[in-house]
Amino acid sequence: MAEAMASHGSLTSLFVKSLILFHRFIPHVSSFPTTVGSPRHPALRWGRVPRALVSFVDSHSSKHYQLFSSKQSHLDQPNHLSNDFVRRREFLSRMSSTVSIVMLPSVPVNALDEETPFHSAAYGQEEYTNSIIASRDTNISPKEVYDTISSEYLKEALDAALKERGGRGAAGPRALDVGAGAGVSTEVLYKLGYHKIDALDWSGSAWQRYVVDDPTGYCPPGVTFYELDDERYLDQWRMNYYEGVNNFKQQQQAGGLLFDVIVFNFAVNESKAKLFARELLDKSHGRLLAPINTMNDYWLKQTYKVMDSDGNVLWSAADVGAWSVQFQPDVTQETCSGVWCAPFNGFQKKK
Repeated sequence: MAEAMASHGSLTSLFVKSLILFHRFIPHVSSFPTTVGSPRHPALRWGRVPRALVSFVDSHSSKHYQLFSSKQSHLDQPNHLSNDFVRRREFLSRMSSTVSIVMLPSVPVNALDEETPFHSAAYGQEEYTNSIIASRDTNISPKEVYDTISSEYLKEALDAALKERGGRGAAGPRALDVGAGAGVSTEVLYKLGYHKIDALDWSGSAWQRYVVDDPTGYCPPGVTFYELDDERYLDQWRMNYYEGVNNFKQQQQAGGLLFDVIVFNFAVNESKAKLFARELLDKSHGRLLAPINTMNDYWLKQTYKVMDSDGNVLWSAADVGAWSVQFQPDVTQETCSGVWCAPFNGFQKKK
């Protein structure tokens, strides 16, 4: 046991000396600042060494070097070389004769970085009062739409979710982005703080172009895109949710399938909005935002409404700024007609 401890002590001393050599030699050659915590500290620039390890080496290397320097103070140095330079050179020479270089433990770069945020290349192209064509099936809505998504109602749901469940990650605030299109509304939700998002659209062409194919686009693991219309998505969601509820051990997990916020990005009848609010929203604080037809199946004018999980209307507006609320129609409805609807757009309704 004593031999094992002695061996361990020798290895530890060898590793510490090696770290000291690396730490002391590199800064004076490269002239990088060596303040711990500095982003240009060599140990942090090369290999991403943990900061605690850098601090450890700093303290030990200073002690060893100071001890060596004091022992060498009696040396007579040539006038054209500084005492400090000669002492450092002698120190390195002695160290290199007694110890071999040990590779520093590496830490993956991504391990120290925060999650890369969601980004759509279409974000920033939106204009006030004007829609922009993103694909044959999708428009980038007027900027008033995204300003409305950023409203206090959706922020209140976010704050309540954080307070009730604590933190982010797997238990963090969840959003459902219906009719996500090119992903602009998804990015607005992500920037609000909803990092668990189900984004869906029956046509994935705009999402593919601006999120997947564009080199600046990025979709983190917390955001999932479904190339489904809302009716097919609802069928899938019900299957997953009620399967969990019927199994007692999975009830708690099934509760995590409810959403803190639901956003519709196309016109819907009020009955559909209430259906999604009552089934999919968190019961204590969930909020749904949707442009709802002013009359059933009338697709030429909508009113923005915010609902709670019982379908009660908390806020409404027929106009947002200078923009009169009007969206593409719900392609799943039989009354949908025109270029945005079947058979012109290729959509096939669920049978």
